[in-house]
Amino acid sequence: MRHDTIRAFMISGNVQFSSEVEPVLGTWIVLSLTVILTELKKQIITHLSDLKAEFIRYFLDIDEKREAWKFIRNPFQYEVADVADEVQEEFLKLKFNSTGTEDFKDMDLETFWVNQGPKSKFF
Repeated sequence: MRHDTIRAFMISGNVQFSSEVEPVLGTWIVLSLTVILTELKKQIITHLSDLKAEFIRYFLDIDEKREAWKFIRNPFQYEVADVADEVQEEFLKLKFNSTGTEDFKDMDLETFWVNQGPKSKFF
């Protein structure tokens, strides 16, 4: 009987299980997926935590709670006095750039800041 089931699956790609096997197989699949997804979630959380730690290690001078860096979320809501001294010049260029204002409205935050980066003469 197993041979017939395997052969039917290989030929058609579809296999029929007996009524006793289907509930057991379904339960096994659900439990397996639950375990896999739980493990995947743990791995993602661990990866993101490690990534945050590495980011902090590389950029020690950036304190996410520091008021001077909060303009990154919406640079057009802040004044130059609210911005860190080392980025005030660039901040002013951005704040009074009408294209930047429009881009900020049209793009997600990450894309906006990537587009604000240095422009290469090769691209």
